[in-house]
Amino acid sequence: MGSGKNILLADDESGFLFAASVALRVAGYRVTVARDGREALERLADAQATGVPVDLLVTDQQMPGMTGTELIAALHDRGLDVPVAIVTGCGESPSSPVFGNGGFRGFIEKPLLPGDLVAFLGRIFAASHEEAA
Repeated sequence: MGSGKNILLADDESGFLFAASVALRVAGYRVTVARDGREALERLADAQATGVPVDLLVTDQQMPGMTGTELIAALHDRGLDVPVAIVTGCGESPSSPVFGNGGFRGFIEKPLLPGDLVAFLGRIFAASHEEAA
């Protein structure tokens, strides 16, 4: 199902990070985890340096030190072009101007089951495939 797509999953909730990464791996995705926005930036820089592209960054909106919105802004500041999906427990859709760029793929609300995240990513990649066709 995941076709070996490379997912970077950034979330400060260790239980969610573990369960989601396991579910995504079982679904056929390659998964790298980051416990906050700064670590996600490091992982993205490492991926770029090694030539292993990240197919999708899935980031929590509310994280200490750097929110998902701030992480996306930092990506743009560094010239890192990575598609992004937001996981939010805020109960509302992200409204920052950074979400209007072509890299934003959607958002899903917490609480969610790991299978919900797998289905969400499946829809994102199916839509991206249809756009490319």
